[in-house]
Amino acid sequence: MKRFIELIRRRFVSATKYSIAGFADAFRNEEAFRLELLLFIVLIIVLFFIPWPLWKKILLPTGFTLVLLTELLNSAIEDICDIIHPKESKLVKAAKDKGSMAVLIALLANFFLLLALIIA
Repeated sequence: MKRFIELIRRRFVSATKYSIAGFADAFRNEEAFRLELLLFIVLIIVLFFIPWPLWKKILLPTGFTLVLLTELLNSAIEDICDIIHPKESKLVKAAKDKGSMAVLIALLANFFLLLALIIA
């Protein structure tokens, strides 16, 4: 059991280091990620002043984390495409466009979530 707990701790520490490195890279190199992160922080601050029930204050930022997640995955797709095929390519463009569309869908879903929370 002690070995198992040590293994879990070691994996957690490693995964955390990789996650922090990924966050730092995205923050340094991805303007869209920085903008969406700023919007997320502003959203959290604004929610402190809106007299909504707790469930709404939890649901909206939780939904917005999906935008950040989608943006990170899109950035990873773009990075891999640039490594595999650095020159212009219709397939690479299509892959990048699909990743961008996924981010747009996440943003639109959160916009509609916001509207639903306002109306409810």
